[in-house]
Parts: sequence; structure tokens; C-alpha cells
Amino acid sequence: MINIIDIYLKLNNILNIFKDDIKNISNEEISNRINTLIDNYIVEMNNYKSQIEETTMILQAQFEEISRTYEELTTILDISKLIFSVKDPRLTIDKIVNRLKDIVDFENVVIGEFNNSTLDLSFKPLFLELTTTGFETIPNLINYFYKEKNFKTILSETDPLNKSEKSILLIPIKSDVKIWGFVLLYGKKDNSFFLASDKKIMESVTEQLSFGFDTMDYLNDRIKQEKISNQLKFAKQIQESLLPHEIPKLKKIESSAFYRSAFDVGGDYYDLIKLDEDRLFGILADVSGKGVPAALIMSSVKAVLKSRIEKSESIEELAIYLNHYLSQNIPDDTFVTAIFILLNSKEKSVKIINAGHNNTPIFIDGEYKISKASGLPLGIIEENPLIVENYNYKDSFLFVTYTDGITEARNGAGDEFEYERLEKLIKQKTQENMDVIVKSIIEAVDDFVKEAPQHDDTTLLAIKSY
Repeated sequence: MINIIDIYLKLNNILNIFKDDIKNISNEEISNRINTLIDNYIVEMNNYKSQIEETTMILQAQFEEISRTYEELTTILDISKLIFSVKDPRLTIDKIVNRLKDIVDFENVVIGEFNNSTLDLSFKPLFLELTTTGFETIPNLINYFYKEKNFKTILSETDPLNKSEKSILLIPIKSDVKIWGFVLLYGKKDNSFFLASDKKIMESVTEQLSFGFDTMDYLNDRIKQEKISNQLKFAKQIQESLLPHEIPKLKKIESSAFYRSAFDVGGDYYDLIKLDEDRLFGILADVSGKGVPAALIMSSVKAVLKSRIEKSESIEELAIYLNHYLSQNIPDDTFVTAIFILLNSKEKSVKIINAGHNNTPIFIDGEYKISKASGLPLGIIEENPLIVENYNYKDSFLFVTYTDGITEARNGAGDEFEYERLEKLIKQKTQENMDVIVKSIIEAVDDFVKEAPQHDDTTLLAIKSY
């Protein structure tokens, strides 16, 4: 049998309530003490049970919070994958909203993209799901909350504009680059309020969306730049094909030319066409504008010249035809300055037409003269009064023409090379051959500008007959 004293000792050893020796204690006192020990043991057990239950509840809540956080993170990760699975994030909006429904409770949702700018807050809907409100409510809310252009997250327990109890969560889709649009959640299905946790989730989603829009914008720019680059390469090929591959050689006519574009493609054009052993036709033209349009106009000029030069009875007829063609076929804000020359070494005659081009130095038997613009640039009006300059020489004729890239070349101080420097240099070199004259001018210009960037093409054409 279990001894009452053994029971007492075991219970007291667990609870450690009584400290005295039991030798002098009666059996009745021991029984009373056992009851006391049992009562305390029950209290302790109940307390322990309560603690276990409380801990279990805390652990359960923590587990639920961890599960919810995991679900939120998984959803945001899935949304991120959706956004970056395509070049255009607009294509994934439907799937994004469906994933959001797993973690955020809402009745109505609108995802809008602002048009061109945020000045008037107009937008195009990328996604609409309206069950308890009409679309007419949405623009008014956007204008109400963002009228000061302070694009921040709006968390409101009610709709202050429409005096409704619907909770509102409005989050801008914005980055350092641009304000792209917004996500609006209007009302919750359980009629409660949107919480800070909802705000945090939606801000993470809109951050991913804004990054997707930025990436799309960057890629579109790169594609556009690549297209422009390809167009410029094509235009450069056109331009290079237009310029003479070699300078024609005649018995008593010497010529030389130089061309350098300030950009990938410029608007300058020159040509030298040998008509026979005694006659040389030359042209130097400057098309207003740059790039592909200028290259195409240059192509037209060359095509017209090639097709008409043999048919035209005079340089005047050729220039008039070209002006007529250009005035009908190029944009109103485009024109072509040009200088034409037809040199006949047998007859020792020269014909020049200066259509709005630069002053051009000429030397007739060593005597200095200037060919000045006598008409408007080509392509402005159909009835352009182009005047032919006629010259005759006995011993020699020198002609040096150029585009603005020569006289308007600027140095680091902003000073221009100017016509006077060009004139002085040519006068010093009149006895030299054409290659030397051209080389001397280009070297002088380059030495003048040094490392200063240039913004216009450099073209030079020199012809001499003797």
C-alpha cells in the first residue's frame, strides 16, 4: 500500500511548499497538507494549461501571419514575373488583377495610364472592373485627389467626393522617369476599410509596374535609335554613292574636290561631269536640312542632272528645269542653294549660275572677281530668275567654291573662319595645282578650329582651265 507520508513527500517535492521536518507532525496535519498540496497542484496545472493555450493561439496567429506574408510575397513575385515576361506590361494587366484578388479584397478596380502628360490628368483605362460604381466616378476621383499634381498614395476610409462609405486606395504608377498612371481600388466586399497592409502590397505592385513601363520605354527608345541608325547608314550609303568616285580628267581642265560631313549624313552635294575632252560641267549644292530627307533630295538632284544634262541646250535650261522639278517635289520649308559651272577649254569660255549660293572667288587670267548669288535658292518658287554669268579668258581661269562648313567653321572662342581668310589663302595659291589648293584650305580650316566641334558639312570644289 502507498504510505500517506510517501504521497505527502512526493507532492511537496514537486511543489516545495512546506520546509519543516515531518517527524513531529501528526497524520491529520499531513492529510491537511496533502489536500493543500493537491489544491495548489491543480491551480498550477490549470495555469500551465492556460499558458499552453495562449502560446498555441500566438503560434497559430504567427503561422497565419507567416502564411499570409508568404502568399503576398509569392503573389508579388508572380506579378513581377508576369510583367517582365513581355516587353509591354499592358499585356499582362488582366493576369495581374486576377493574382491580386488572392491577397487583396476589393469591389472595384481601375488601372489607368495617363495620356502623354499629367497636365489634365486624362487617362486611358488599361483595366476596368466596376461592380458597385459607374465609370463616371473615376475621372472625378482622380482629379479630386491629384488636382495639385501631388502623386502619392491615397488611403481613405470613405469617398469624400461622393459622400460614400466606400473605402479608397489610390496608388500612382510612377518612377524617377515618369508618372505613368494609377491603380484605384474602390470599396471592399466586406465593407471594411483598406489597411496599411493593403497599401504596402499595392505599392509593391505599382513599383513593379512602373519599372516595367520604364523598361518598355527604354527598349522602345533603343529600337527607335537603332532604326534611326540604320536609316542614317542607308542615307550615308546613298550620299556616298552620289558623290563622284573619281575626278574626271581633261586635257586642259584640272579639278579637285573635298567633302566631310559634320554628322552621319549631311546635306552637301557636288558633282563633276565630263561632257567631252574640252567641256566640264560642275555643281556644288547645299540642301537645307540633314539626314535621310536631305540625302533623298540630293539623290533627286543627281538623277535630274544625269537625265537632263545631255538633253539641255544650255546651263540655264538645265538650272531652270532642276528648279522647276524641286519646287514641285520637295517640302515647302526645304530648298537647295547651288552653283553651276560649265567650262569650255577649247573656246576658253565659262558660264556660271549662282542660285542663292555663297560668294565664290574666280580668277580670270589672274584677275580676282566674285560670283555672287543672282537668284533665289532652288525649289522655293517655280519662276526663279536665274542669271547666267559669262566669262572668257586667254591664259587661265580659276574657280573655287565651297559650302558654309568652310567660312562658318568656328574655333573654341566662337570665331568664324570667314570669307576674308579664304580669299587671302586662295590668292596666295593661284599658281598651285587644284589638289594643293584644296589641301591648303582644308588644313587652314582644321588648324583654325582645332578640336572645336563643327555643326555643318565641309565641301570644297576647285576647277582650273588653262
